[in-house]
Amino acid sequence: MNQIDLLYELFEGFLEEESSQDFDFDNGLVCRWFNGQARISPRISGYYLHTDNRNRLADDIKTNILPLMCDSAMAIQEIYKILIQDGTISDQKKDQLTQDYPCHTSEEQAAFLASVLCFGMERTFVKRNAATKKLLAVGTLSPVISDFVYNGEVPKACAHFCGRDQELSTLHELISEKRIIFLQGIAGIGKSELAKAYAENYRKDYTNILYLIYSGNLRQDIIDLDFVDDLPEDTEEDRFRKHNRFLRSLKEDTLLIIDNFNTTAGKDAFFSVLLKYRCRILFTTRSRFDNYASFNLEEISDHDALLSLIRYFFSDAEKEHSILEQIIQAVHSHTLAVELSARLLETGILEPQELLARLQIEKSALGATDTIDIVKDGQSRKATYYDHIHTLFSLYRLSEEELDIMRGLIFTPVSGISGRLYANWMKLPDMNRINDLIEKGFVQTQSARQISLHPMIQEVAVDETRPSMNNSAVLLNSLQTICLFHGRDVTWHKPLFLTIENIIREIADDNTPAYLSFLEDVFPYMEKYHYTAGMELVIGKLSGLLTDETVGRSTDRALLLDYRAACEDKTEKAIKLEKEAIALIPEISEENAHLVSNLCSNLGGLYKEAGKRDLAQQSMEQGLRILEQYDLLYYHDSIAQTANYAVLLTEMGQPEIGLSALKKLSRMIRDLNSDQTLDYATVQETMGGICLITGEVKQATSHFKKALAIYEGVYNGERDMIETKKQEILQTYTQAGIALGQQLLNN
Repeated sequence: MNQIDLLYELFEGFLEEESSQDFDFDNGLVCRWFNGQARISPRISGYYLHTDNRNRLADDIKTNILPLMCDSAMAIQEIYKILIQDGTISDQKKDQLTQDYPCHTSEEQAAFLASVLCFGMERTFVKRNAATKKLLAVGTLSPVISDFVYNGEVPKACAHFCGRDQELSTLHELISEKRIIFLQGIAGIGKSELAKAYAENYRKDYTNILYLIYSGNLRQDIIDLDFVDDLPEDTEEDRFRKHNRFLRSLKEDTLLIIDNFNTTAGKDAFFSVLLKYRCRILFTTRSRFDNYASFNLEEISDHDALLSLIRYFFSDAEKEHSILEQIIQAVHSHTLAVELSARLLETGILEPQELLARLQIEKSALGATDTIDIVKDGQSRKATYYDHIHTLFSLYRLSEEELDIMRGLIFTPVSGISGRLYANWMKLPDMNRINDLIEKGFVQTQSARQISLHPMIQEVAVDETRPSMNNSAVLLNSLQTICLFHGRDVTWHKPLFLTIENIIREIADDNTPAYLSFLEDVFPYMEKYHYTAGMELVIGKLSGLLTDETVGRSTDRALLLDYRAACEDKTEKAIKLEKEAIALIPEISEENAHLVSNLCSNLGGLYKEAGKRDLAQQSMEQGLRILEQYDLLYYHDSIAQTANYAVLLTEMGQPEIGLSALKKLSRMIRDLNSDQTLDYATVQETMGGICLITGEVKQATSHFKKALAIYEGVYNGERDMIETKKQEILQTYTQAGIALGQQLLNN
C-alpha cells in the first residue's frame, strides 16, 4: 500500500464528511508530511480535535490499519518507546497518553494509536533538516533518490498479470547488456504492465527505479518531477537545471522507465539528451525504433495463461472452458480484448455463446484479416484489434452518465487524476458511476487513488463519444469556473492545466462563442502560475479562431493582443501590443469598462518595467478612473490594480498617497465583503510592504500578521501555500534590511 492509500484508510472518517468533499491528497505534500518537511493539514488535525471524531479515528485504525500489520503489538511497543523517551513531553502528558498501555485488545491498541497520533498532529511543528542527507559525491553507486525525489514511484503491476515469465527474463538480459531498450508492441498488448512487473521482479538489482509516464514532452516531464529542494519561486528553467543535473549523476544501478513513449526519435527535442544519461532506460512504445536496441512484445501464446486471466474476472469460467477458448481465438489473443470480454461476461449482459456469436459475426465481416496500418509517428496499429474493442464497448450499453464520464476522462492527463477531484469536476454526487466503469475495465486505477483511461480505450472512446464543446459542457463549465477564481490557489493546478491543454488539442468546436469564452478565461489562471506552455497554446488557438473576421468582437481581439503582450520577452514590443489592444476599443461602455481598465493597468505595469514611471502612473490612474466611473473598484482584478498603483507611488516617493488609496480599498472590501478574504489579505500585505519601506516597522508587522492570519484560514489544509506566503513576507523584511522579521511576526 502506498502512503496516500494509507492516509485514505487512516482518515476515512474525515474524508467521508460532507465538508471534506473538496479535500484531496497531493502526492508531493503527503511526501513532505512523511519526511517531516511539512505539517499535516490543519483541516485534518482540526477535525480530530473533537472527542467524537477521535473515537471515529480509533475505529478506523482498528478496522483499516491494524489488520495490515503483521505484528501490531511491536508497532505499539515502538511508538510507546518513542513517546516515553521524548524529553519535550511532560510526565503528566505521558501518563495521559499511555493510559491504554500495555494494550491487551485491538480496541486498546487503536485507542492508544489514535491518542498519540492526535497529540502529534497538535504539537508545534518542527521541520526536519533535509540537508543532513548528502549526495554521494564519489563511488560507483547512485544516490538513493527517495531522499531527493518525491514522485516517480513505479505503480504496481495489475493483480492479474500472467503469462510473461519468459519475456521478463529476456527483457532483463537485454537491459543488462544494452542499457537502453525500447519495449515495442501494439496498443493493449501489455507493455506497460510488463515494465511494471519487471520493476517489481528485479527491484533488488537496482539502487533506484524511477518511473515517468510520457506526456508528449520529455523536458517538461523532468521539470514536473518533485524534488526536495524545489522552491516556490523557482522558474521552470531553474527546476529543469536542478533536476537534469541530478538525473545525469545517476549510474547504471538506476533504472529509468519512460512509459507510453508513443512518438518518434526526431519529434521530441530532448530525446537525444536523455539517451546520454548513464542510467539504464526502458521505454515502452507503440512506435518503431529500429535504429535502437528493442524488444517486440507479441500476443501471449499460452492459452492457459489467458484462460487464467478470464478466470480472474469471470466467476463461471470453469463451466465454459471450450467457448472461452474460442472467444480467445476470436479476439486474436489480444490481452485487453480478452480482459474486457471476461468482465463483460461477469456483468451478465451476454452469455458466453452470445458473445462468441457477436465476435464471430464481426470477424467474418472483417475477413479475419489482421491488417497492420502504419499510422503517423511510425506507430504500428492492428486495425482488427481496435474493431474488437469497439464491439466490446458497444456491447456494454453504457448509460448516458457513464458515457459523459468516459468523454471527460479523454482529456485528463495520461498519468491519471484523482478520482475525487474528477468526480467534483463532473458534478457527480459520489464515486459510484466511476467505480462501475472501473469494474467494467474501461477506467483503470493507478497509485494514490488516481484514475485514467487505458490509451487504447481512450482512442476508442474518442470515436464512440465524439467530445465537443456542447456535449462536454459540464466539465468545461467546471474548469472555467475554477479559472475565474483568480485569487484562489489550488495544489492541483498542474492536472487542471494538462486537462485544459488536452481539451484545446482534441475537442470539436460546435459552439465557437463558448469556446472563445473558455479560452479567454483560462489564460489568466495559467498566467497566475506562470504556466507558459499552456498560455502559448491558448494564444495559438485564439489566433486561429479570430483569423475569421466573422468570429468574435473587438474585445476578443484586444484580449488576444493583451495575452500576447503577457508572453512577450521584449518590454518595448509588449508595450506596443498593449497600446494596439487599447486602440481596438475606442468607445468605453459598461460592457467593456473592466477590460479597458485592465489593459490600461497592464500597460502601466509594462511602462514601470521599462523605467518610465510617469507614463506608468498616467496609465494606472486612467485604469482606476474607469473603475471608479463604472463602480468596479470592488472586483478582484481591481484590487490588484490599486495595489500595484500604490507600490508605484511609493517607489516615486509618494507613499502616503498610495497608503491612502489602500486604506480606502481596505474599508470598502471589509464593508462589501469580508475582512477574511484573500483580497483583504492582499491589501494588508501590500500596506505592510509600503510601511516597511517608509520605516514604519511596527505598523508593517501589524499588517503582515493580519494577512498571515487570513492565509492560515483560507488555505486551511494546504501548509505549503501558507509557508510560501510566510517566506515571501520574511523576504520583504530582508529586502528592507530588517533581519528580525521572523521574531517580529512571532511576537
